[in-house]
Amino acid sequence: MIILFFLISFLILLSTLGYGLFVTKFLNIKEFNYNYGLVGILGLFTLSIISSYTHLFLPHNFSHNLFVYSVGIVCFIFFKQKKTRELKYISLVFLLIFISIILSKNNEDFGYYHLPNTLQFSEQKIQFGLGNLNHGFKHISSLFMIMSLKYLPPFKYYLFNLTNLLFLVFFITFLLRQIYLRHEKNLNVSNIILSLFLILFLTKFSRLAEYGSDISNQIIISIYFFFILELLYNEKLNLENKISYLKLAFILIVFGFTLKFISIIYSILLLPCLLIIIKKKNILSKLLDLKFISVVTLSTLIFIFFNFASTGCLIYPIEQTCFSNSFNWALNNEVINYLNFHYEAWSKGGIGPGFSVENKEKYVLYLNWVPNWFNVYFVGKFSDYLLVILLIIIVFTFIYYKEIFLVKNKIKIVKRNNFALYLFLIIVFLMWFLNFPTLRYSGYIVVFLLLAFPFSVLVEKKINFSNKQVTKKLTILLFISYSIFLYKNIYRINNELNLSEESHHNFYNFPLYWVENKDFEEVILNNHKLYLTNGKCWNIPSTCVTHTSTLKITKKNNYIFYSKK
Repeated sequence: MIILFFLISFLILLSTLGYGLFVTKFLNIKEFNYNYGLVGILGLFTLSIISSYTHLFLPHNFSHNLFVYSVGIVCFIFFKQKKTRELKYISLVFLLIFISIILSKNNEDFGYYHLPNTLQFSEQKIQFGLGNLNHGFKHISSLFMIMSLKYLPPFKYYLFNLTNLLFLVFFITFLLRQIYLRHEKNLNVSNIILSLFLILFLTKFSRLAEYGSDISNQIIISIYFFFILELLYNEKLNLENKISYLKLAFILIVFGFTLKFISIIYSILLLPCLLIIIKKKNILSKLLDLKFISVVTLSTLIFIFFNFASTGCLIYPIEQTCFSNSFNWALNNEVINYLNFHYEAWSKGGIGPGFSVENKEKYVLYLNWVPNWFNVYFVGKFSDYLLVILLIIIVFTFIYYKEIFLVKNKIKIVKRNNFALYLFLIIVFLMWFLNFPTLRYSGYIVVFLLLAFPFSVLVEKKINFSNKQVTKKLTILLFISYSIFLYKNIYRINNELNLSEESHHNFYNFPLYWVENKDFEEVILNNHKLYLTNGKCWNIPSTCVTHTSTLKITKKNNYIFYSKK
């Protein structure tokens, strides 16, 4: 079973690379054809667009998904370079990281809306007003669309977590190849930032079940920041490189906010890049080609459309973008306002498991929430994350103590205004902190960069990645990081294997994750079949509902619309 699980997963990886190679050719991004990490990320982006548009007409069932991945395999065979070691590198990373997908316990939201949403896309074509069925269906992410393509025989929905594994594999491959193979072309500060990212994700984000739609989004933002940094300060880039980097930065931020819309706050980092573009018309004219604009526009429009189809809002839960009075299947204004307020109060520590502040309206105003947020969130989750970052910086400093403090290196660094970029990072942080100060809401990376970026600037004159001794020490550091990754996963798997069959999240379905057996009943409403249950839907067949008393179903042009009576 586990061998078949591995082989199918690897074939999906190759197919995803095929789509990535296709889009690099289509957009004429030559600079990164060698790096299969970035190619894979672009493949996931391409699949998010393909899956979204096909879902308008078809469910993502076995035949649909087998066809999609077969085309990807053909693309890989056709577009891959004849002589390349990149497949060996990414295969090795995949093999080393694969242990993280062997899990029994998923994210706490998995049975609530990750699995039900993805199953809905796998078993049904698009339906309108799904947000009226339960809160889980209101949350739209391109991640669920990509996950629904993993609905394949014989594993069905047990391959859904593979999507997040691919994000991690492609990300680690990108970082390794960029640091070791192209370090001479990168800014020195970029190499240090990439190294710190690699250590962070191997040690802190080692448990795949915690990813949800949050960490995959932060992976994309991490790569995006690398391109922003290079665009602003790397004078080694020629015109062709700059155009490719700009295209990639735009694609990545679009991909990022389709995964988690809150990450749109990072788009402000593009402003200084755009100011440079305006001054150089030759870049602007080549950037605005039809193919590039089409890809970015198609992705943005379909994400907005699916938000609209589910909730009646172009961007849920922003009331100003909603059409509550125009469509009977759209969420009403009261529900949207209530949930928007609820999310804000929750993120600011006013609501949690078993507690709620008395006057939530007053609580969220201005900075009234800060003292309580400090007690219920900063002390514990936020402070623990800060300690992880500081520990990474301390260990990095210890490993490179000689280079930083004892050796007088003469690394030539082009003078640049680092303060300007740091100021933009502070603006992103304030936008995050003042609105939704929870790390899972795209806060991980900006908090990390507020500490890691100035540290990288301070030591970049000391650490020369062209020096073999420097890369040797980095290899040792990465070996330690991977050992932590491996130990945490082995320890987790061992604990899960020791759970009894009566326990939740047991591993009696090894190597497949645990699914709660839910009671449900089949109901017919307006000649349409539904499956009624209480609480979370888990793997109940679509369409899963938690109530029918106030539900109304209509059918127009062979499309289903759910509305409230």
